Amino acid sequence: MWIKLVLGAIIGLIIGHFVTPGYAVWVIIGLVAGFIVEYVQNAIKQTKDLNDKKE
Repeated sequence: MWIKLVLGAIIGLIIGHFVTPGYAVWVIIGLVAGFIVEYVQNAIKQTKDLNDKKE
């Protein structure tokens, strides 16, 4: 999970260098995006695990 958050923050820093409103907003957006990716991946994994148990 931490890797995705750090990657999101780094991508946010890179985007914030070129695009307004600046670094802070894009780092926050990157962190939120990293959290959402982790959440979705866990949800997909749990769904697959439940489907495997039913079979």
